[in-house]
This record gives sequence, structure tokens and C-alpha cells, in this order.
Amino acid sequence: MRKSKFIPALMTVMVLLSACGGTGTDQNPQEQGSETKVVTHMKGETEIPINPQRLVDLSGSAEELDTLGIPYIACAQTSMFDGITVPSHLKDSFDERGIETVGNWSGMTDINIERIVELEPDLIIMNMYSEKIYDQLKDIAPTIMLTDDYNYVKWRDRFLELGDWFEKRDIAEKWLADYDAKAEELSNEIKEIVGDETFAVLESNTVYLGSYYIYGVTAGPGEIIFTNLKLNHTDLTPTDKWADVVDLEYLAKVDADHIIFTSNDGTLGELADNPVWQNLKAVKNGNVYLGDNETQYNLSYTSQGKLIYMEMLADAIKEHRNIE
Repeated sequence: MRKSKFIPALMTVMVLLSACGGTGTDQNPQEQGSETKVVTHMKGETEIPINPQRLVDLSGSAEELDTLGIPYIACAQTSMFDGITVPSHLKDSFDERGIETVGNWSGMTDINIERIVELEPDLIIMNMYSEKIYDQLKDIAPTIMLTDDYNYVKWRDRFLELGDWFEKRDIAEKWLADYDAKAEELSNEIKEIVGDETFAVLESNTVYLGSYYIYGVTAGPGEIIFTNLKLNHTDLTPTDKWADVVDLEYLAKVDADHIIFTSNDGTLGELADNPVWQNLKAVKNGNVYLGDNETQYNLSYTSQGKLIYMEMLADAIKEHRNIE
């Protein structure tokens, strides 16, 4: 994966956190202050420390916590592609700070409750994917559940909710405003090239083999292309959900001027020789941008990841090349 212009900025934030004791493994919470507040969350009301020192995040909010300057000692920020490895844009920072991983925030692998007990957290943040173990978690430490959904649509709301809980909403609002400003800048640059031409975002489906996802406007890469970059879509693009599962026959109806296509290995595979694919308008005109599923999944559902992937997509379109 090509190194994004945003990665140095992200790493600067993380290095600063490391200098401030990001892992907290040798910190005494009493020495750091014990101010608390009662917060309302999806499971009710809970008293939490405003400045936690041994936070374990199971909600996939590591990037947002980094932006807010909230240290954590462990998280479930493993890959949405394999559920085990740490995404490449986070790995160096996690290694430097000694951040442990205790499962996967999107439910791909189980949460390691035994290890969380051993870590003696002073706060646990969770999401809907961990709801079945909420009672076990709250017996370990104060546990709060982010307002969430299973389709990763409410990432902005979750970011702001974290800001409210830790009295840092202004930081979250500033980050989101900067994100939107960058999206507008990139959108204008792209539209100078493509004008009003339409896009489709497709993925070779790894769950339902032989089928494809056509992404909508609400989440993941579809949200970045259509909602953030404000590029036009066709009538086939879902507008009320994150994606539809479609077959090859449906694929024949995709009449977009440009196609973003991801697969496990970043190639078209056997699809390249299929007449259905070869007859699509975007294919005939050479307007196909290939990418790999691992990069797409690891970047397009979290805040800092979205920023990186948005730039990667924009550069691919502007330079008329694959996503890298």
C-alpha cells in the first residue's frame, strides 16, 4: 500500500500520546486524579473516570481516542479483514506504545475476557458486537456502550459521543470539520476531471462466493465516494443501506462511467475475461480502479482510516490508476 500523506500526521498524534504515557502500564490511577462523571449510554447510566488511565477499548474507537488524547492500554482494533492482525497504519504506533489487542471490534474474533481481567482496567468501552458479554465486562470495570449500529453508519455520532463523555467534544468537532474540508477539496479536484460522470463501487464478495457487493451511500467505501466526495452514482446504487449483494446478471446492468472494484488479491480474476464485464461502459472506456479488500476493510470504516483511504481513492481517480 502506498504511504498516504495523512500517515505522518496520524503518527505525530500517536507519538505524542506515547510520550504522554499511552499504555499506562506503569501508571498509578490515583496519582492521575480520580474525577468521575455519570454518563448515559446504550445500556443505561454509568459512573466513569473522566481521565481513565487503564482504558480497554472494545468498540473500534482507537483512532478516535488517539485524536482525543485519551490513553488506552488495550483494544480490539484488529483487522476487519482477518480479525487478528493490526492494520498496517496502526501497527507501528501500537508496537511503540505496547498496546495489546484483545479480540476484534466487529465481531470477527472473540473478545479475550480473561486477558481483560488480568489487565485490571479502570474503564471499558464496548459496542453492539460485544453486547452478549456486557454483564461479564461490567463486573470487571465500569463499562459503557457506544451508540452503535451493525452497518458502521454512525461513526460521526460515535466520535462526538466519545468527545462528550470525556469532555473533549470540541476536538471531535474540529477533526470532523477538517475531514469535511479535505473531502470538499478533493471532490473539487476530482470533478474538474470527471465532471458529472457517475461511479459504482463494487467488491468481489468473500462471504457469498460468486457474487458481488454494490456499495451504497451510507457506509464504507461507498460513503467515502458518494457522501464525502459527493461523486455521482447511478440508479442502481443503494441509498438506504450500506450495500446490496448482487450476481453477475445484475452486474450487467451497472452503467456507471467509472467503477471502483476491490477483491482479495486486487485483481479481477476470472471476471476479466467474462463478456458481461467486458461489455460494461466503464470497462470499455478504461475507467476501472482496482484495489484490494484488506486495505479497503481496514481503512474505510474508522475515522483516521477513512481520511487515508479517501486520499487514496481520490489520487487513483485523478491519476487514472489503481488504488495503492
